[in-house]
Amino acid sequence: MKKIIAVAGFACLSFFAFAQKAAIVNFTLNFPVSLDFELWGDSTHVFQYENAAKERVYIRTVDTLFSYAQQEIGRALHLDLEKKSVDAKVKMTSIGKITGFPNEKIKDAVAAGKYDKFVQVEVMGLSGGATTTVSVGPFSKRKQKVDMIVEVTVYDKKGKEIDRYKKRTQMDEVKKTVSVYGFSKEISLSGNELVALFEEALDNALKNKK
Repeated sequence: MKKIIAVAGFACLSFFAFAQKAAIVNFTLNFPVSLDFELWGDSTHVFQYENAAKERVYIRTVDTLFSYAQQEIGRALHLDLEKKSVDAKVKMTSIGKITGFPNEKIKDAVAAGKYDKFVQVEVMGLSGGATTTVSVGPFSKRKQKVDMIVEVTVYDKKGKEIDRYKKRTQMDEVKKTVSVYGFSKEISLSGNELVALFEEALDNALKNKK
């Protein structure tokens, strides 16, 4: 038993001794403006869940997304990722980019010399198109689809690209809306729906090495 424990302890120490330090130095989240579908709105800002005490807990969606990204990328790519966080103030620019995530250029991160590997993540949510299910006079019912493209790029300590993963995922569940004379109210995902889509999209991307 002592021998097994000793071997396990050595293996553990070896992992931490030789694990390559890495970090997500650039994370981009984009939601291009759409006339019929809003992928970032008031309802999208908050992710909610129930804790062990059966209490409803609210957390910012951006924090949930980035925390999940660090966890899954580190696990899937066997990287010892430094834990980073999103800025306290998060804004959306006029072109649909969500600010507040790590936003360092690869060449600058390389020059700092802190890590053995650098990770860049690009996420884009966009309308996947709509299909009309019922049309009566000026009224029509539509199913709106949602897509998300995730691209993960890994660089070595010299800034050379060594791995890239990318995939476009379509949300299984679709939003339904009613339009009048072709005009309909913009729809936005809830924070929980956005996180669910991101989890699936990231998982699909990490399984699709380019």
